[in-house]
Amino acid sequence: MMEKTHADFLEICRKYHWKCTSQRLAVFDFLKDNLTHPDVDSVWIAVRKNLPAITRESVYRILNEFAENGVICRLDQIENARYDSRTDPHGHFICRNCGKISDFNWPEGVTLPQNMISGEVAHMEIRVVGLCPECRPAADPPVPKARSKE
Repeated sequence: MMEKTHADFLEICRKYHWKCTSQRLAVFDFLKDNLTHPDVDSVWIAVRKNLPAITRESVYRILNEFAENGVICRLDQIENARYDSRTDPHGHFICRNCGKISDFNWPEGVTLPQNMISGEVAHMEIRVVGLCPECRPAADPPVPKARSKE
């Protein structure tokens, strides 16, 4: 698997005329096929295990460089920007309690009417906010027990 990751990384570096650094490769390797939508600190902590000298600022710069060039997506307007390895059209469910983000696929052929768009669309996203399955039971009020008649 690492050989495929390295080959994919080399192709991306060639495409964007980037130096193939160990820092970029480590960030790319961590994000590739990672569906947890990590924030900068999560990526930095994971990458530091193999590259102890990498700085948080370097990870932040690399993540934003990847996002600006469409290698990954950046989810803004939520606490601590998160990064998404999926770049195909899909939506996000965000738990309002624990902050967990999960992906869902868009139905085939979802488009916006042309009269709603006044410029060139660079990115379209659907976000749904609610309670995830893990947080939902905690939010439900307890069911009162029936009183027994004595």
